Amino acid sequence: MRTSDLWRWFIVLIFAASLAALGWYVFLADSGTRRTAGREAGGGSYRQVAQLPLGQVEVKNYQRMGFTRGILRFSPDSGRLAVGTENGQVIMLSREGEVLWRRPAGVGKITALEFSPGGDRLYVGETSADGSLYCFDAASGRERWKNNVAAGLGVDLRRKSHPGVIRLLVDRAGRVFALGQRYDRTAAGESVYRGQIFCLSPEGAELWRFPAAGAMDAWVNWMGADELGRRIVFGTANFDTDRRYRYDKNIYCLDAVSGAEAWSASIDPAPPFQRTILRGSPNIAADGEYVAAMASDGRAFFFDARGRELWRRHLSAPKKLDEIYLNAVGRDAYVLGGFAVFTTINTYNNANWQLPTPVEHPASNSLFVFDTAGKFVARWRAGGGIEEIAFASPRQIAVAVGRNTKTKDPGVHGIYVLDLPDAAAAEKLATAGPCAAVAVSPDERLVAGVEAPLQLDDGTIIGGYRLWLWKKTGSR
Repeated sequence: MRTSDLWRWFIVLIFAASLAALGWYVFLADSGTRRTAGREAGGGSYRQVAQLPLGQVEVKNYQRMGFTRGILRFSPDSGRLAVGTENGQVIMLSREGEVLWRRPAGVGKITALEFSPGGDRLYVGETSADGSLYCFDAASGRERWKNNVAAGLGVDLRRKSHPGVIRLLVDRAGRVFALGQRYDRTAAGESVYRGQIFCLSPEGAELWRFPAAGAMDAWVNWMGADELGRRIVFGTANFDTDRRYRYDKNIYCLDAVSGAEAWSASIDPAPPFQRTILRGSPNIAADGEYVAAMASDGRAFFFDARGRELWRRHLSAPKKLDEIYLNAVGRDAYVLGGFAVFTTINTYNNANWQLPTPVEHPASNSLFVFDTAGKFVARWRAGGGIEEIAFASPRQIAVAVGRNTKTKDPGVHGIYVLDLPDAAAAEKLATAGPCAAVAVSPDERLVAGVEAPLQLDDGTIIGGYRLWLWKKTGSR
């Protein structure tokens, strides 16, 4: 072996050891905090109700960070489950797994789903040349109305740059909040973003939009709202470091009645990164008192209702390896009861975020719990990428776990039911392939998941694109 190779491996070993030491110092050194939850999953309190194929999709491997998706929503009365697929199908099932109806929605892929408060309507967002939002009769699947809300964001068919409704929220009064987004790249390689948030009546009439004229020049992937629909929060992600943006704040809060901006916040970048990026957050507490956000650089943030930052925690500090920085990507942030929950996914490098890394950051693929004062409560290591979390109450959450791009262990795939706030694993519902989505019924008796197929390094394909439905049988 050449001297340069020996030196490279020596650096890798030293780096791995330093990461392990960092993880120990950050999360275990405080003797007053709870340790990582250690109760084993598997209480046997769920039984499989249904397993349903969802059609053909491209089979992915370990070489890319992006993956197959799916969307699941239970009706408010827990009696039905709506499924949106990558291939544009909407499927409605009973709580026993019987298919009540299925239909295509337009010509694109399903990127958002939400029931009306009474459960009689299903709102469906698609990403396509039309950028449409549909309202279906939940009982029959009949189309009630259609609104091409995102069409004004433009389209480029040659470049497959389509507008889409990528997030939907519905408040108690039945108003529908739709996030429209389109991404493109210029011939010079510059990223172009167009985003709008729309408020519609239950009948599809536009009540307001933000911004009122034009579009945001920001990539907006998420929005959250309080339980009464008084405030909407969203974060931005802009990747061109040499460009100045009009919507250059990191977090925005809107008055959900008027659509006017209530407050916004800027967050300085964490070196070596040059921009702060939010993907799966922020979210606002049910009572509207707090806002939690998680940046891709691994920092967790906690704000009050007026936008004042109360505290922050660096859960995944970037570490340098041979001129490349590695960190565990931060994504989700929720306020559940008196606690804040944050998640990280797989390790990536700042030179090419798509490619796997030589070592795994100790803070990767983890769920962290803090109290509202910022004190660390618990951490749970998922073993694979945390694709989504779902909950019906602050007491318990379900976590969809997918690939680990470094360890490549398929044994971690599935849905894990965790008790809060100690993040103790109460149950594992295993899937062969990575679990891409999860939902919990409002009565907390049903758990649904979407499994994706995966090609292993030897060419073997495990799992499939299918729906799983489980029912709680025990007294837990």
